[in-house]
Amino acid sequence: MIQDNATAGGVIPMFDAKKTIGATLAGIRRKTYQVLDIVVMDDGSTDGSASIVTACAEKDQRILFHLRTRRG
Repeated sequence: MIQDNATAGGVIPMFDAKKTIGATLAGIRRKTYQVLDIVVMDDGSTDGSASIVTACAEKDQRILFHLRTRRG
């Protein structure tokens, strides 16, 4: 049985996810349990998805964003 004070965390790997990342983060943020950290790892997106995650991270301190140069 899940307790009311359950916590969670997760890592979201991302590359050029402009069409889906906003809805993904919104869905996770709506969960009823307290989320500790949502780590988004971007592998050098070029489609503007990084700016979506940055905007979400500015509104919600639980979202941690790591951007790196594309490695393949």
